[in-house]
Amino acid sequence: MKLRSASIFLLASMLAASLAACAGEGGGEVQTTVPTDSTAPVTEAVTADPDYVPDGLPGQDFGGEEVRILTTTWYDAQKYIYAAETTGEIVNDMLFQSRSVVENRFNVSVALTVDGELGVTNMLFHNAVLAGETVYDILYHHDLQTIQSALNGDFLNMREIESIDFAKPWWTKTSEDFTIADRLYCTSSHLSLAGVYLNYILAINKDLAAAYDLTIPYDDVRAGTWYADDLIAMCREIPQDLNGDGKMGEEDQYGFLSSYYGNMGMQSNFGGAVIGKDTDGNLTVLDNTDRMVSVLEKIEQLYEYGTDAYGADNEYGMPMFVQGQGLFSMTESRVLMDQARDTDFAWGVLPFPKYDESQKEYQSSGCDIYWGIALTADERKEMIGTVIEALSCENYNHVLPAVWEMMLGTKLSDAPDDSDMFAVIRDAQYVDLGYAFSGQSSMLTQMVFLVENTTSGKVASYMDSRMKGLSNFVNKINEAYTELP
Repeated sequence: MKLRSASIFLLASMLAASLAACAGEGGGEVQTTVPTDSTAPVTEAVTADPDYVPDGLPGQDFGGEEVRILTTTWYDAQKYIYAAETTGEIVNDMLFQSRSVVENRFNVSVALTVDGELGVTNMLFHNAVLAGETVYDILYHHDLQTIQSALNGDFLNMREIESIDFAKPWWTKTSEDFTIADRLYCTSSHLSLAGVYLNYILAINKDLAAAYDLTIPYDDVRAGTWYADDLIAMCREIPQDLNGDGKMGEEDQYGFLSSYYGNMGMQSNFGGAVIGKDTDGNLTVLDNTDRMVSVLEKIEQLYEYGTDAYGADNEYGMPMFVQGQGLFSMTESRVLMDQARDTDFAWGVLPFPKYDESQKEYQSSGCDIYWGIALTADERKEMIGTVIEALSCENYNHVLPAVWEMMLGTKLSDAPDDSDMFAVIRDAQYVDLGYAFSGQSSMLTQMVFLVENTTSGKVASYMDSRMKGLSNFVNKINEAYTELP
């Protein structure tokens, strides 16, 4: 199915400023309470389009109730979830539109408070919960620190909120994966755009592919037959010593470019996860050493024709890619949108390939900004859940296509190949469980970033020396969840 264009909602101009990074620098501490702008026109939710997925919520009047979100100055996180007013920037204005529709529909208001850097915002929220106060309803914060807030007992169990339907497509795989012992304390959905902007994505230089007479594998992706060996084969003839100094360096051409975080994404996408779920829904350490050896072998083969040596950990070789020096870059959507918008060559996007025929589905791992609902908001949880569900629905149906149209520089309805790739990537989005809980264990961090710490020839012994410690850590997390409210 081709995704419909979001152009019925597009406003005047392209998004001029890039949204901030998952692995970038935080700003100085500020405190801002952003009110609802009630002077702007409100449009009812559009449901006539055959591709629109409705939320199925009953009509309700919440009598002017307010849903209060607390977030941080970190990476301008607020730009992914809230627009205070219309500015002429497409995504900002569509976020504003989504909120206006929901506020009008249910007679509610949504307010955002931006207060504090990392380590400050979560303590403000925690102290309010300890005091039994509902100063804020939702904490929307740094991914690893939000996991810690969940373990601190700051959130209620979202699986008990009847107004939330986790079967709807705006609830990413994160909600399933983060449910431990039937309890879900923090998650992500398309309530926020962070999962889209911070998702890892495979960018391809279409002009370079044409110069080497390479077929971009759109049909293979659609058929489910786009594999790691195909990616490696496409990269094989691309490396060139452009400056003629007899060695490959930063001024030369490569088949594949990425960096530290991209390597983590590749490991996970190829099935190299460290943490999974058992049949009871608890976390477990995966016994997949043989698979991990094979995964690292594939990544090493890929880097025979590529490099991760240049640029920052969160740049993914993009400065070289935008100069036409790479066929592929394993990058983040927000980096691609920021740095590749004005290239003098055509580029597109693909999902990361499957490992081989044994992998049933494409996987599109990435970072995200998680959120949870205050434990002290229990009496208002159905109202809060309704607002979250409705906002997620609006963003999924209208704002996400606009983000991709902005990134690709064309309407999805006018670019059927890119439209199909968007659908595959969107539906495969998830956060690696090992990475999600790595803030509580340096040993887990080492295992999630195996490419940085070992090689295919040594990974078996590297993993074996850490398995007992990891098992003890996972057992403690499972026990902690059973003791939470």
